[in-house]
Amino acid sequence: MNSHTRQRVVSVGLCVIILGFMTSAACADTKGQITDRMAQRLGALNKAKADGKIGETFDGLVEAVKAESLGDKELKKLVQDENADRKAFYELGAKEVGAARQTFALSAGKRNFRVAKPNEWLKPNDGKWIQKKDLKS
Repeated sequence: MNSHTRQRVVSVGLCVIILGFMTSAACADTKGQITDRMAQRLGALNKAKADGKIGETFDGLVEAVKAESLGDKELKKLVQDENADRKAFYELGAKEVGAARQTFALSAGKRNFRVAKPNEWLKPNDGKWIQKKDLKS
């Protein structure tokens, strides 16, 4: 390969990389888009919590309290969609405040535990589900 061809290949490669970054930045969700989707799911999320099907985890995510509940395709999608948006939201929020995503997520988890209703299920870092009313502070 001569030097002219090599330069062309490198130039095209750089253009592809730059366009890839620009495209991913343009396609990235904003906090507003994420929170809008989360707001649309909130009713279903709260109902699933009230029914004891899902609960909050210490790291700011939601999970099925019983694994067999994920046989319900709608519930499984609800959990997956909510967690994907929470992770994206935590990433954006962490960048805004200059923190690690995990630190931001743990703070959100603490908040979610604090505002949970007494009969809702929580999963502390020991991995065992417990209802808030039975949680020792």
